[in-house]
Amino acid sequence: PLPRSLLLKGLSKPLSTGTGTGRLKVVADAKEFEEEAKKRLPEGIASGVRAMYSSAVGGIVTNSSLMGVPLDDHGFHRGHAVFDTCNVINGKAYGLDMHIDRLLSSAKLARIPVTQSKAELKAILLATMATAGARENAFVRYWLTAGRGDFYISPKSCVGGSGFYAVVHDSWEREEEDPVKEAIVSTPLKPTLLANMKSNNYMINALSAMEAESVGGLFGIQVDAEGYVQEASISCIAIVEDDGALRTPKFDTILPSTTVKRTLHLGESLVKSGVVTDIQQTDVPLENVYKAKEVILLGGHHVVPVGQINDTMIADGKRGPVCKALQQLQRGDMANPEMLDDIPFAEYAS
Repeated sequence: PLPRSLLLKGLSKPLSTGTGTGRLKVVADAKEFEEEAKKRLPEGIASGVRAMYSSAVGGIVTNSSLMGVPLDDHGFHRGHAVFDTCNVINGKAYGLDMHIDRLLSSAKLARIPVTQSKAELKAILLATMATAGARENAFVRYWLTAGRGDFYISPKSCVGGSGFYAVVHDSWEREEEDPVKEAIVSTPLKPTLLANMKSNNYMINALSAMEAESVGGLFGIQVDAEGYVQEASISCIAIVEDDGALRTPKFDTILPSTTVKRTLHLGESLVKSGVVTDIQQTDVPLENVYKAKEVILLGGHHVVPVGQINDTMIADGKRGPVCKALQQLQRGDMANPEMLDDIPFAEYAS
């Protein structure tokens, strides 16, 4: 029998075996399953997850007790899946096209034969956002999987094409001025193939963040064998050096960040205005990070100042002028009509 003391995060009582005698409950009825699943929902999921699309049912699910992925989906039992994200701001979907493009690029690297077109994926995502109903501070995550049908190592016998799942949930917000503490971690880097795609396998990312958290850091910054900074678990790194240039690592061995791509584009105006002297994608030695005038995290279209790395204060430990300028540019980009898609709220109003 399962130990009675086993606790799941977010639950207010121990996980029950169902009978109290050690014999596990057998649930064969859909209604009973829903009732039991509802009892065990962590509060954050029950209140913060607004809608899910599932190719397993071919539609949008709004009952959080029924949100799940089939066990025979290769995205679950083999990790054979890729994913991407999107922000909902002011009732619009921000940057959806560039994120779907990266999703499809990742799927190609992962040898996932995508059976949905880009237009179909986009329509599904916008419909799910509309059903969720959130017009501000919502985040969208979506996964393409190799498909379902068995538990074999390769998906050669999968049926029904690629799986697609999406969820809309409340996003976290933080004060832009507040610098974070980061940590250099020893968690090994992903191989280049996995680093270049946004794969469903985030074990390394999770371990990196956990190692950072254990010493008071946030996401964890990884460094390669030659001493060059790579990326954090869910962010890229940028630094401002004494010569006034903004530098960030090349995408050769890390994820091609959409936030960095927008920063490189938007940041051209900072060169013209003299806020920075140049913007470069180049090798970034760790020693330069410690000596930098500013260190900035770029990810999820958030621009976050870093005030300390391990025991070293970055400059005066406060948000710098370049970070502030990039935050302003990012906010402006989230109102850029070229980067926005309408969400059909009226069509999916309950």
